[in-house]
Amino acid sequence: MVQPSLRVEHRRCDDLLGVGQASPRLSWATETDVPGWRQRAYELEVSAPDGDPWSSGRIESDESVLVPWPAEPLASRQRRTVRVRVWGEDGAGPSGWSDPVTFEIGLLEVGDWQAGFVTPDGDEDTSAISPSPYLRREFEIDEAPVRARLYVTALGAYEAEINGQRIGDHVLAPGWTSYQHRLRYETFDVTERLRPGPNAIGAVLGEGWYRGTLGWEGGRRNVYGDRLALLAQL
Repeated sequence: MVQPSLRVEHRRCDDLLGVGQASPRLSWATETDVPGWRQRAYELEVSAPDGDPWSSGRIESDESVLVPWPAEPLASRQRRTVRVRVWGEDGAGPSGWSDPVTFEIGLLEVGDWQAGFVTPDGDEDTSAISPSPYLRREFEIDEAPVRARLYVTALGAYEAEINGQRIGDHVLAPGWTSYQHRLRYETFDVTERLRPGPNAIGAVLGEGWYRGTLGWEGGRRNVYGDRLALLAQL
């Protein structure tokens, strides 16, 4: 038996969201009970939701780690399903296809963001630890969405909710980053969280690394900024 297992940019799940590359790299590991088996060639198949599968054809190569994307670069929010099969140096093959991996590109361009940062109302004493503010906004939709995504990040740490249900299971998201250069965001499937009529989105903000006291800065606060903010787009 020879069977490859595929990953997209090191990641594998049933429905991979928010991939941050227009040409994501592919890797696979091959499980086999053939002694001394080595890869001689591979074939990649890429499928769009509304099109016929595209095949790379057989490619003579033993590469299987961070293999370049074989098809046209993708745009923001585009979805693809990809799978791989391999041949061995012993001439046997091809293997069976790997389980398909479906992924969706995130927001690649600045212009993809329609939302802006929101901050808590009122004055804060930023020289001392403050209570975590809660931000909330109501909105309405006419009908249940076919597909809905939440793209979210914060200057600080956040925990988001839609209609009273927590989004994700991360702690201290989005984590530390080099705030002068980039801000990491996360993508969530919230299709089942939205309903026709009134809805509400909210988030609790914490100081985190952005505004909190940092030991490696000698206990200094507000190293990167002094105003917490949330960026959330549906």
